[in-house]
Amino acid sequence: YPPVAFISREAASDAILPFQKPIKSTEGESLDSIFVPKGSRIMCSLSKCNTDPDIWGPDAHEWKPERWLAPLPNSVQEAHVPGVYSHLMTFAGGSRACIGFKVAQLEMKVVLSVLLQTFRLAPGDKKIIWEWNTVAQPTTEDAKITANGTRELQLPLKFSLV
Repeated sequence: YPPVAFISREAASDAILPFQKPIKSTEGESLDSIFVPKGSRIMCSLSKCNTDPDIWGPDAHEWKPERWLAPLPNSVQEAHVPGVYSHLMTFAGGSRACIGFKVAQLEMKVVLSVLLQTFRLAPGDKKIIWEWNTVAQPTTEDAKITANGTRELQLPLKFSLV
């Protein structure tokens, strides 16, 4: 689940953008590519790529770290996702990929290794929902609404000593 759901790119030159599979146009025509003129802005959904059932299978929306403990299915290998990590677009891909992805991974590993040695974590009693601000941020359905119209950020967890 990437913290940024979409990235935007601008076409540096006229290009033909191929589709992974054909789509139907508004006129009902089957298209396998589209012309993108120089200067066009393209929105890319990182979260859709990471949870696409055509790539990851029918359980694509489930968090399953064990996916990477065995060889990945052909659908993942053949998708040619340009991400910099584990066939995912969480850190984007190509020449404009996140340069801090290794630092982010290291930070997550350090924090988790320290927390998990001392504490047992469990979900709190409230349902978690996500505010899609510049980045995805957790809150709850009953969180207080702030002056700018968003919910106060919350992540209720139960901590107990191991």
